[in-house]
Amino acid sequence: MQVEGHVGYYCAGMNQQASIIIHGNAGVGVAENMMSGFVHVLGDASQAAGATAHGGMLRIDGNASARCGISMKGVDIIVKGSIGHMSAFMGQSGNLIVFGDAGEALGDSLYEAKLFVRGSVKSLGADCIEKELRDEHKQLLSEKLAAAGLAGSIDVSEFKRYGSARRLYNFHIDNVDAY
Repeated sequence: MQVEGHVGYYCAGMNQQASIIIHGNAGVGVAENMMSGFVHVLGDASQAAGATAHGGMLRIDGNASARCGISMKGVDIIVKGSIGHMSAFMGQSGNLIVFGDAGEALGDSLYEAKLFVRGSVKSLGADCIEKELRDEHKQLLSEKLAAAGLAGSIDVSEFKRYGSARRLYNFHIDNVDAY
C-alpha cells in the first residue's frame, strides 16, 4: 500500500503482513504493535515509532523523535537519521539500527533488544552499556540492511553496539538486614 503524503497517529498500527510505504512524515506511533510486514516512512517519524512492535521491519529515512522502539518485542527498526530521548526503553527483543545520533537515556531498562548506533549517543539509560561489535553482529547488521533495501549503503563496522548489562533482571534490596 502506498500513502501519498503525511499520515497521522498510529498509521500501520497492528500491521500484519502488509507492505506500507508512506511518502511523507508519520505522526505518533507509526507501526505501533506491528506483528509482521514492512513499513517504510520516507520522511520523519514522530514519537513512539515502532512502539511494542512484535515483528516485521520499520524503515524510517529521516529522523525519529522520542521513544523510538519503546517496549519493542521483536521488530527490526532502521532509522537513517537520528533518534530522540528514551528510545528502546524496556526493549525486549529485536534490533534498533540508527545511522545518526541517539538522544538521552538510550536503552533505559533494556532487556534483550540489540541497539546499533553509528553516530554519538547523548547518554545511556539505566542498565544499558556499550558492548563489543563482533563479526556476528556485523553479519546481522548486513542482513538487516539488505532486508531493508540498504545493502552496501554503509560500512557496518562504523556502528557501536549497545545492550543490557542485565543488572536489573533481579530485584535487590539494599540494607535488607536492617529490617
